[in-house]
Amino acid sequence: MFRFAHIEMLWLLLVIPVLVVAYIWYDRVLRKRLASFGDADLVSALMPNASRIRPAVKFAILLVALVLLIIASAEPQYGQSEVTHKRQGIEAIIALDISNSMLAEDVAPSRLDRAKQMLSKMIDQMVEDKVGLVVFAGEAFTQLPITCDYISAKMFLQTIEPSLIKTQGTAIGAALAASVRSFGHGTTEEGFNDGVSRAIILITDGENHEDDAVAVAQRARELGIHLYVIGIGKPDGAPIPIPGTNDFRKDRQGNVVVSRLNEQMCVELAQAGGGTYMRCDNTNTAMRALQKELDDLATTEIETTTMTDYNEQFQTFALFALLLLIIDFFIFNRKNKALSKMDIFGVRTEQRAIPSDRSSGSEIRKSKEQRPYSSASLGLIVLCLLSFVLCPSEASAQEEYPLIRQGNKHYESQDFTAAEVDYRRALESNDKSFTALYNLGDALFKQEKYPEAQGAFENALQVADQEDDAALADTYHNLGNALYAQQQYGPAVQAFQQSLRHNPKDHDTRYNLVKAMQMLEQQQNQQQQQQDQNQQQQNQQQEQQQDPQEQPQQPEPQEQQEQTMDQETAEQILQALEQDEQDTQQKLQRQQGSKKRVEKEW
Repeated sequence: MFRFAHIEMLWLLLVIPVLVVAYIWYDRVLRKRLASFGDADLVSALMPNASRIRPAVKFAILLVALVLLIIASAEPQYGQSEVTHKRQGIEAIIALDISNSMLAEDVAPSRLDRAKQMLSKMIDQMVEDKVGLVVFAGEAFTQLPITCDYISAKMFLQTIEPSLIKTQGTAIGAALAASVRSFGHGTTEEGFNDGVSRAIILITDGENHEDDAVAVAQRARELGIHLYVIGIGKPDGAPIPIPGTNDFRKDRQGNVVVSRLNEQMCVELAQAGGGTYMRCDNTNTAMRALQKELDDLATTEIETTTMTDYNEQFQTFALFALLLLIIDFFIFNRKNKALSKMDIFGVRTEQRAIPSDRSSGSEIRKSKEQRPYSSASLGLIVLCLLSFVLCPSEASAQEEYPLIRQGNKHYESQDFTAAEVDYRRALESNDKSFTALYNLGDALFKQEKYPEAQGAFENALQVADQEDDAALADTYHNLGNALYAQQQYGPAVQAFQQSLRHNPKDHDTRYNLVKAMQMLEQQQNQQQQQQDQNQQQQNQQQEQQQDPQEQPQQPEPQEQQEQTMDQETAEQILQALEQDEQDTQQKLQRQQGSKKRVEKEW
């Protein structure tokens, strides 16, 4: 595939026709001036070394060199290369507990922050290993697929908060099962068959509320996976603070919850997984012990294939331009006397006789001076040399392109989490890349991270080309879908309308607009019904507070009518609540491994 990294530089090619017209005009003016001196044959005889072809040839060479330099400045790129690296190391999956109990502060600054600090230092010491990240609370999911990209691993590690998982609790068994699946290909019923050492690093306070984690740990051991358990916290425990407040989390009876480290559970898991249990406190003892355990694992060569950027082809154009400029530098406007006397091809040319009464020629013959384009040639040569230096630096600024392509491959294979990683890395290289922001929004939407997808599409609209109607229409369409999924029907209607302004013929957007308007109307009706019900309740309370003597004055049929209206309103509200409940159940069914909400919220 051939492309230009900076295609806007090709607009400079419009200068070429202007230069051609200017040269033709200048040549005609020069001919008229020569004709004003007298007979053309006489003037030609007075200038035996003058050449009409050489200036035209020099101009054509300079013109071609300029075209090549403009093409080189646009950075032509062709092809794509894959590089396979062989490295020695292990594969490690970090299973991190992010339940609310990890906010306890019996380990400074908190259990979760202390775990992040320890893992960040551990990743810094990795050289040839692969690392992945699984987070869990009441349910578990893969936050980062196994990779050699330590920068992305640390980036995702810093963004982890308990709010990432709405279902609270501590499902250690689900976390271990997700960690085993994260190792990917190569697994069989008997285990992995590639000889690579694998480890799961489980960091938790041990408060398992749900599944049989010990059985999953035994299964991981049968597959040849080492399990290292790091218990974080203190047996005495600590209350769980509520973020943004000065209060602590309480149970159903109103008592302050004290979360304690369950070391017995952690030891059982480590023994079942054939690994080691370590307790993390305010020192680095656990990290040093874990690093020693990982170093003792046998290392095997791991092959990783990475996609490099498009092969830069600007050097070829710049080299030919430099060659043409060098040729132009050695071409003179006048004929070379020595070369003109040489009969190289055996052809004898007749020399026109010069009249004996000619003048000295001082009026029309000019002394030797710089050639008309020599200064321009030197300037273009310098420009050409600079292109060798400047273009690589500009090419380095395009690091987001291979990451976007790699993300697209993961997206097409429905590995949306890996695609999100690649798009975020691309944004680290260029935070104003429309393609990276747009694709990131798509990847987040596929993972049902609707608020984050909404933010990505809004950022894409800020950096998008406001004249590119197709891109704007698609972005507004996807933004409307993200808003619709969050039941923000009013903003969704506005987004779909904006999309239709840029592409009025999009039938999908029209359909979505109608659906959003219907849901908005239904939502407004429900709100109005709720307001009416609240108003009726307030009126009833006011009537009850009035003088009892005034109450009998109201006719009985009217009271029956009010009771009938309240019944109808209640039925409508009940239907709306049932519809909301159905929508909620459908959403829960779409979530992977959905389960009943546990009673404990920590």
